[in-house]
Amino acid sequence: LSGSVALHRNLLSISSGGRGAMATSFVAPVNLSQVGAPSLARSRPLEVKPTAQLSGASGAWSSHAWCASLMFGAVATLHATRGSNSARAGRRSRLPRFVATLDKPGIIEREDIRNIAIIAHVDHGKTTLTNALMKQCGLEKVKSMDSDQLEQERGITILAKNAAVSYKGIKINIVDTPGHADFGAEVERILNMADACLLLVDAAEGPMPQTKFVLRQALKLKKKIIVCINKVDKPASRVDWVLDTTFDLFGCLGADDEACDFPVVYASGFQGVASNEGPDSLEKDLTPLLDTILEETPCPKIDNSAPLQMLVSNLDYDDYVGRICIGRLISGDLKVGQEVGIKYGEDGELRKGNVTKLWQFNNNDRVPTDVIKAGDICCFSGIGEVKIGDTVVDLETPMALPPIEVEEPTVAMEFTINKSPFAARLKESTKVTAPQVKARLEKECLTNLAIRMDGGSTSESFKVKGRGTLQLGILMENMRREGFEFMVSAPEVLLRENPDTGKQEEPYEEVVIDVPNDFQGVIMEEMQRKQGVLQSMEAGAVENSTVLTFEIPTRCTIGLPGKFAQRTSGSAVMSSQFSHWGPFDGSEVKIREKGSIATTATGKATYYSLLNFQLKGRFFVEHAEEVYAGQVIGMHNRETDLTVNITKEKAVSNVRAACAQVTENLNGKIQMSIDDWLGFMDTDEVLEVTPLECRLAKKTAMKMK
Repeated sequence: LSGSVALHRNLLSISSGGRGAMATSFVAPVNLSQVGAPSLARSRPLEVKPTAQLSGASGAWSSHAWCASLMFGAVATLHATRGSNSARAGRRSRLPRFVATLDKPGIIEREDIRNIAIIAHVDHGKTTLTNALMKQCGLEKVKSMDSDQLEQERGITILAKNAAVSYKGIKINIVDTPGHADFGAEVERILNMADACLLLVDAAEGPMPQTKFVLRQALKLKKKIIVCINKVDKPASRVDWVLDTTFDLFGCLGADDEACDFPVVYASGFQGVASNEGPDSLEKDLTPLLDTILEETPCPKIDNSAPLQMLVSNLDYDDYVGRICIGRLISGDLKVGQEVGIKYGEDGELRKGNVTKLWQFNNNDRVPTDVIKAGDICCFSGIGEVKIGDTVVDLETPMALPPIEVEEPTVAMEFTINKSPFAARLKESTKVTAPQVKARLEKECLTNLAIRMDGGSTSESFKVKGRGTLQLGILMENMRREGFEFMVSAPEVLLRENPDTGKQEEPYEEVVIDVPNDFQGVIMEEMQRKQGVLQSMEAGAVENSTVLTFEIPTRCTIGLPGKFAQRTSGSAVMSSQFSHWGPFDGSEVKIREKGSIATTATGKATYYSLLNFQLKGRFFVEHAEEVYAGQVIGMHNRETDLTVNITKEKAVSNVRAACAQVTENLNGKIQMSIDDWLGFMDTDEVLEVTPLECRLAKKTAMKMK
């Protein structure tokens, strides 16, 4: 029996080493008197011995000993696989904290730094949680991580940003990443700077399409995953279901046993509280989350014998110091005034430069410093010709790291100069020439790996490729605010040739729609018309709602969000994520069911004409607004296009009318944003973008092909 008790103790001692090792390891029975004091070194895997050797090691076991050992082994297995977070934390707290020595000589771990990236689906609370962490770590006045004007207007994160907090004397570098699928390239390249990922999952919605994407990328890079179930204070939260669904997602993505044994934290970023026990025992602050980050995030591994290496993962620009490189210092030291080399891949050309200014992150600010040690995230200036994916190397030993690779773009649009009669009429329009547009697009390609640019159909046009219409719409919105005028064609989906079969393929997306039950039939009807295939249907987090999952070609998703918002009174929430490349059947899909109304004359829209054509459809212009021939001024009630003279005035004479004139009111014009225009425009139309307004026109009127 003493041997079986020893077996139980040994099984418990290795329970933290993974389920797989525990379930398949056997130890020889030993007496309790032979068990010495616990060692300060990390526990090593127990030796695996066949059953025959076990029986011969200390004599034959009795049936009672075998029963007792099996009983204790089952209890130990259940304890390790079903143990609560508190038990995990208790076992972890008894382990000593020390710098681990790795097998390779010269490699150490920095215990004073942790590097972690926050990843999640859009609107699952990444930025709110980051702001709460900075506030509770001593920042008196928190400046939101979403500092960009567009981010504040739309309420989403567009660009990845760095921050750092100090907790218990340890610096925690935090990287806030976007949550929308169109900005997935930001997540792919930013994960190179982190040693672990904090996966946020909404306590009501659970894992969404972008959750699957960011988790797949993190598992591919073998990052440590910490799951944080956020927004547990929601009335519709369903924590147990979310945890089970998240575990199933790990299994579906092929995660190993160690990754599936992830730690779980329950939090509310809005209230700034968290717990390791459950949503019903939240503490007064985010201390449980911070403690979990310190305990679970691996320390940066530093090779003292390696030369200088830093992978440029992000770029910024300052009007005074020029281009700023942001990345994690893998090895070596970086100092102000140091001469370094820049190299793209192993076969790239070695370029030289000097570090003029050096910064480290403190909260949401950059703090100047003179030297940065390996393992930390920093930024520096002084090198003009640098791009994302370059490696900062030592001039004597230039060892470049593998460049950053992201998924290929799926949507393209053609940018060209503004050719409308109203071109360059605004004082805000300062950049209207083709070289200026080209330079701005090239600059965007340097800082955004998901954006590609090729030559267009003419010398004054450029084909821009991206992940989706939202990403390209953000680019267009930024350009118009910078004083650019240009025209863009309708979005088109990129095709590829299968390398094995030689057949054309198109991208497919996984679309998830959360809709009230009253509008479920509307969604099913629209998705069937767009070639969508229903994959799953389940009850939503909100009462009387349903979550529908479809697989649909990417070209059929253009304009869907606006159409769903219109037909469901804005109650349907749609999110999508690239799924795979599938066969292209060559069929045409209508972007919209209704035609357009175009004007045949240039001038001002009159009240008389708008009133006469009001029954034909809805208009994008109002009384006294200037229009030009070929401009799309409204949406027809029928499928066909309609041309009208919206500038025609009522004929007047000196003869008084026999009856009194009946006064009628005009319907208000439809307000359209760039995203709305991209979802509405057809392939025979172009969108004119100016700093103040956007206009839709027919290609034939602009003499464009």
